[in-house]
Amino acid sequence: MCGIFGTIGDDAAMRTLEGLRRLEYRGYDSAGLAALFDTSDKEARVETERAVGYVSDLVSKVNGRFKNSVIAIGHTRWATHGGVTEVNAHPHSSADGLMSVVHNGIIENTSELLSEINESGYSMTSETDTELIVHLLHEALGEQRTPEAALEAFQNVIGRLEGAWAIAVIVSGMDGILIAKNGAPLVIGRCENCVSISSDPMPLYGSCSEVAYLDDGDIAYVSQQKVDVISESAELTFAPHQGDYSPEDPGVFAHMMLKEIHDQPTAFQNAIAGRVSADGTNAMLSGFQLGSEELRKLDRINLVACGTAFFAAQLGVRYIRRLSDIPVEAYLSSEFPVESVGGKNTLTIAVTQSGETKDTLDALTRAKVAGGHVSSICNVIDSTIARFAGNGAYLYAGPEYSVASTKAFTNMSAVLMLLALTLSENDNEERARVIRGLREMPQRMSSYLHSEIDFESIVDILVDSKTVLFIGRGPNSHIASEAALKMMEITYLPCIAYPGGELKHGPIALIEEGTPVIAIAPDDSHHPKMEANIRECASRGANVILLTNRETSVEDYCAKVIRTPFTDPFLSPFMSIMPLHLLAYHLAVRLERNVDRPRNLAKSVTVV
Repeated sequence: MCGIFGTIGDDAAMRTLEGLRRLEYRGYDSAGLAALFDTSDKEARVETERAVGYVSDLVSKVNGRFKNSVIAIGHTRWATHGGVTEVNAHPHSSADGLMSVVHNGIIENTSELLSEINESGYSMTSETDTELIVHLLHEALGEQRTPEAALEAFQNVIGRLEGAWAIAVIVSGMDGILIAKNGAPLVIGRCENCVSISSDPMPLYGSCSEVAYLDDGDIAYVSQQKVDVISESAELTFAPHQGDYSPEDPGVFAHMMLKEIHDQPTAFQNAIAGRVSADGTNAMLSGFQLGSEELRKLDRINLVACGTAFFAAQLGVRYIRRLSDIPVEAYLSSEFPVESVGGKNTLTIAVTQSGETKDTLDALTRAKVAGGHVSSICNVIDSTIARFAGNGAYLYAGPEYSVASTKAFTNMSAVLMLLALTLSENDNEERARVIRGLREMPQRMSSYLHSEIDFESIVDILVDSKTVLFIGRGPNSHIASEAALKMMEITYLPCIAYPGGELKHGPIALIEEGTPVIAIAPDDSHHPKMEANIRECASRGANVILLTNRETSVEDYCAKVIRTPFTDPFLSPFMSIMPLHLLAYHLAVRLERNVDRPRNLAKSVTVV
């Protein structure tokens, strides 16, 4: 959460604003910019601008005033300390205006440090923990302006902080940026005519030819000439930065979320390409440090994830249990009981879109400390988790800009299916049938997305509801959870998901006349019991919306029916989730929500 970008070079502020625009998915409560125009003037105040809202709001306030700046740092905020106000927006500056700081993370010993700076005569103007940093540095640095003195003072300040951070500071009279990393990502990019810093390597595509990733504990002074670094690990090294920046462009679609839903056939094909044989007889997921035989001899596999990735992990657990005998479980990263499930002959796999999720990184770190193997299933190449694990599989879903994840969920589920097939020892008909189904899935998805589906009449049922209940059984119970999360994220409507068998154990109390219940009931072994659940809901006045791929005797009990093409029951979740993502989207549009940037959320959650 929160995005930091900085530039040293010509037109630094404009480059920084473009970097912030590319980082906006990390947080969009507010944004801010700080810049210097003459690094030789020790008395020149740092020019700043801040705005509540999006980077576009900041650009409007800047209005070209920062042209010809030579150093700039900027920030997009996801609020943790203090409300969403201009005063709390970053950057924060010293009282004399000679230095400014931006920060991503949480300083845990804020109360203690507040007392110290108050005793030193400094006053806080914001509610943030970040402002502490600039006052501590102002006191430590004094009138000194050499890189050596700045690094020493900055190191002393960083040594007093507890928590997690990525920090960038500019100081009048200095030609570089002070940076520090601990628990939040930060990368340096070298370009032809400038040097940049960023929370994420993605904004550096197309401009920087090489990058270097800071490790936890690193402190550096970055200028165009060199990087002076104090590192607790290895020497900072630059490597080629290869890849293309894909702009956030919905094209013919109204929103990025709708585009990304329609990206799924291509994304799915990318996920299985080279991993499923051309003749459809074999599947192998490579990239793991352990070979398939070593994987089969593990005592257990742990999948750690958050949010949407957790529901994909739960689906993956069902696949692995069905196709292999390896004990496996999915855990919420923040609740990972490593003491009881970690150990030497275990493998913990982080499942994550961004590869930056702090809770998931912490869980993976604890698994490694416990002596187990670690790996990752991740979408963003060279992300923190991918680099920490050093092995695993990429999703190849392509950039996902909408905060509400869609195609990444589908690809996580597909890659976990491939892992299950890799672990399977039995070359039986079920395995062959699943592999054939995976090869056919992109075409099935494409055909369905191009079909006519009447979502508006279903939205009519949902739009005035107080809550929506989702039910499913077996693998589709996890699809119910994912669909409920998606609808809740982008519509702000309370949504609850339960396995159908749990309906009578509490959630049925929510049902009254007109309560929407979305029931996922494909043609599988769970269908007869799902029919019973649907009758129970309808008899209590629920408006049942049925998602199915078969003719069923309970259609007369349903207010609406969404039909999907028939597919292998084991693969039905891949077809079930698309119309539910689309339904959430159409409801959010009707409610006039900000579909791609829902309130209070961020794409990359880098705080705990």
